[in-house]
Amino acid sequence: MHDSVRNGFNAFSEPLESREHVMYLDVKSLVSTGVGNLLDADDPENFGSNPVPLPDIFTLDWQDRDTGVPADPAAIEEEYRKIKFSGTANAPIGEKRALARLVVPDGSVDALITRKLDDFEASLRGRPPFTGYDGWPAPGQLGLLSMAWAMGPMFRFPHFEAAAAGGDWLTMARECRMTEAGNPGVIPRNVRDGLLFTLAGWVTDRGGDITDLVYDPARPLNANLRSGALPVPLNLLIGVQTALETLGMDPHGLDGVAGPGTRGALTTFQGANGLTLTPAAGGIDDVPEETIAALAAQLDARGVARFP
Repeated sequence: MHDSVRNGFNAFSEPLESREHVMYLDVKSLVSTGVGNLLDADDPENFGSNPVPLPDIFTLDWQDRDTGVPADPAAIEEEYRKIKFSGTANAPIGEKRALARLVVPDGSVDALITRKLDDFEASLRGRPPFTGYDGWPAPGQLGLLSMAWAMGPMFRFPHFEAAAAGGDWLTMARECRMTEAGNPGVIPRNVRDGLLFTLAGWVTDRGGDITDLVYDPARPLNANLRSGALPVPLNLLIGVQTALETLGMDPHGLDGVAGPGTRGALTTFQGANGLTLTPAAGGIDDVPEETIAALAAQLDARGVARFP
C-alpha cells in the first residue's frame, strides 16, 4: 500500500461512514463501531439472528461512558446483544448513540482500522484479479480498498474483476458500483470510487507518479473537482457536472447524482449547441456521445484538462 493511501484512508472514509465511539446497529442490522467496523458476523440471509460478536470486539478498550470504568468481556457481550436486538437499524444516529452505555477511545478505533485495512489488503492481494495491486497507482489502490471496506475483500464483481486483471481502469470505474436500490447510502462511495479508478487511468496514461494519491481526501469531493489539480472525468456524471459548471451552466452541485439542476444545465448546454436534448437523463449512460464530445471540445478550447 502506498503511504499516501494509508495516510489518507481515514480522511477518505470518515465522511462516508462517520466515526462512532459506540456500538450501533447499521442499516443492514449489523452491529458496528468506529468507521464502519463490523463487530457482527450475522448471516446475511437472516439478519438479526447472531447473538455472538466477532472477536474484534474484545480488542477494543470499552469503558462505561459515565464512569470511565473499563468493561469486562461479559459487559461487552451484554452491550452487543442489547444493540443487536434493539431494532434501531433505521433510527437516527442520535438515538443509536443514546442507547449505548459503553464507549471506545479514538486510539482503539484507529488500531482496529489499521488492522482491518492490512487484513483486507492481504486478502485482496491473494485474489488473481488483483495480483498487480502493489504496482497500481495510489488512486486505484484506494478505490479497491474502499470497495473492500464496504463489502468485504471477497466481493464478487465479475466485470470489474476482469477489467482489473487487464488494467482497464475506465471499465473498472464503470463496473465498481455497488447496488444503490434500497441502499442510497452507498451512492457517495460509488461516486468517489468511480472517480478514483478514473484517476488511476489518468495517472497511468500520462506516466505520472503512481505513489501520488492525486485526490485530496482532506477536501470535500466538489473541492477536489474544482481545484484544477484533477482532469475533468468525462466518463462520469460528476465529470459532466464539472464540465457544465466550468462552461457556465450551473448543475447546482458536483455530487454525481442526476437531479433537476444537472438535467437543467445539461439541456441548456445541449439546446445552445444544437444537440439532442435529454431532459430525463438519470446517469452517464443517458448522456449522448455527441454531448460528451461537445463538452470535451469546449473544455479543450479553454485549456481545461480532461480525461479521457
